[in-house]
Amino acid sequence: MKKVKRLAWGVGIGLILVALLTGVLLAQEKTIKLRGQCAHSPGTFDYICYENIVKRIEEMTEGKVKMELLAPGTIVPAFEVLDAANRGVLDFAASWIGYWVGKNSAFTLFSSATGGPFGMDNWDVLAWYYFGGGQKLLEEVFTATGYNNVVTFLAKGEFPEPLGWFPKPVTKYEDLKGYKMRVAGLAAEVFKEAGVSVVTVPGGEILPLLERKAIDATEYSDPHSDLLLGIPDVLKYYHAPGVHQPTGFMGIHFNKKKWEALPKEVRNVIELVCHEMVFKNTLAEWSLGIEALTKMEKEFGVKVVKTPEDVLLSLVKAWDKVAARECEKNPLFKKIYDAQREWASKYVPFRQKFFIDYSIIANYYWEEKKQ
Repeated sequence: MKKVKRLAWGVGIGLILVALLTGVLLAQEKTIKLRGQCAHSPGTFDYICYENIVKRIEEMTEGKVKMELLAPGTIVPAFEVLDAANRGVLDFAASWIGYWVGKNSAFTLFSSATGGPFGMDNWDVLAWYYFGGGQKLLEEVFTATGYNNVVTFLAKGEFPEPLGWFPKPVTKYEDLKGYKMRVAGLAAEVFKEAGVSVVTVPGGEILPLLERKAIDATEYSDPHSDLLLGIPDVLKYYHAPGVHQPTGFMGIHFNKKKWEALPKEVRNVIELVCHEMVFKNTLAEWSLGIEALTKMEKEFGVKVVKTPEDVLLSLVKAWDKVAARECEKNPLFKKIYDAQREWASKYVPFRQKFFIDYSIIANYYWEEKKQ
């Protein structure tokens, strides 16, 4: 009888162990769900780039990770997504980093600074970010601004934004004076130097403001996103190139506690996907821009106006004034700006020596078509 009891006790313990082990295995196989919100309008590439990241993460984890990407305003207003991620209301926030310049002007040096800064393009700034200490400096900005509970990765390099949309051609710098224009980030201060009355709103609010004539000009992002926002329905003069936001990055910001609770292999996959998609998203935006611009010209009667060089250089000079003020007011801005200047002082001249001027060969093959 004792043997039977011992056997039964042993079987019972065995079943309990099997149940516990099965529970652990099932827990390991349980789908990880992450819910986040984007600050950008669905359909624009600033939203699509995050959809691409979400799909790639789900693909690389074989469905173990499911990420829900919500539209602006679903849970919090568009400009509050970072705060929501920091508090844990959202598992992640998806947004252009420049939307937080009102909380710390140093954010603009990662989202886009007029002139590059210092002549840099996106690849130069990306090199600085990964190899010149930029990534740690961005973490420092988040911490200094009170965002201690977020982990950030880059999502896309910014398209070199056109000067913007106007009701008539801008032929000289003085033509900008008097416009009431939507501008975002610290570029708003640059346009103010030109006499522009600036309004900063999310992309989804641009068209209603134009239709009500609350603003009469705007800049936003890239041809694909500008088209989907409906801007060509109202304004027909599209000025390019621009110099106010030629570089910069979109970011995806995870709640730190949620991030650290993820299995290490999942964190590794997400990080690798973000690094991969910075390049893929940046290049995809260019391809979509070509198609969108063709459609705007043929179907909407949009006229692309080449921005006069004096307008571009005058905006860079205006930026120098803005940057000087920010360096005086914000030591962290100065620290990062000086780091970018140091990097650019070596990187930009190096490229000038070895990278042929793009226009030399481009004009040889395409000068006639360009005209």
